[in-house]
Amino acid sequence: MNETIAFRPEGRASTKDVVVNYTLASLDELEQLHPALNLLAHPSIVRGSHDFFVRCYDAGVQHAQAGAAETVAVLPDSLPQERQRSGLLCAAAGRLDALRQPLTHNRLCDLASQFCAGMADVDSETRSGFYTVRSISLPVYRRLLRDQHSHGVCLQQALLHLLAWKSDSPWARQQAQRLLWQGGVLGDKGEFALMTLDDELRERQIEWPGLWSLLAVTGFLAKFPAGPIFAD
Repeated sequence: MNETIAFRPEGRASTKDVVVNYTLASLDELEQLHPALNLLAHPSIVRGSHDFFVRCYDAGVQHAQAGAAETVAVLPDSLPQERQRSGLLCAAAGRLDALRQPLTHNRLCDLASQFCAGMADVDSETRSGFYTVRSISLPVYRRLLRDQHSHGVCLQQALLHLLAWKSDSPWARQQAQRLLWQGGVLGDKGEFALMTLDDELRERQIEWPGLWSLLAVTGFLAKFPAGPIFAD
């Protein structure tokens, strides 16, 4: 993938349709992993997701000339935690499209982070989440995708990297790092080893509610070129 080429929708699909479909596709890819991995357990968010993300995108378009705080103020009320980061990215995409700026994952992350900073009820993990994705899970996902691995494999390996470097549990970090030294899910019986680790985490009552959202954002951003690190 040429990192300098801006994202453009194919055929007759509008940018909004493509962005919303990419968002839903990233959620669907995670849903396919969820039954086998306890770490990805989360409240159902399927109902109303399409309309929710459309409203977020439209808010970005309609307030493209306004400041970040004004855009945040018109986002759908009470952004649910599971959809919060994805909703902010849709708003960022709408704003960039309205301003005729390239949709790249660096620009999307920068703008979504600005929106996040304008939200009073956002915790520190959510505020730092876009940087976490861009620096840890997204490079792993994109590298494996270029090597023609499935989205499921990309997500599982990205999950291990997030666990290894960002989990609040020292034990979880240690075990994930050990598994990565053995190749992660790409190693011998790697997927089985991940499921075994997942079971052990459940037995120790180690949870990470925000992990699902980080992986959803990772899968979404991987569909866009990187673009320049610093926005104009």
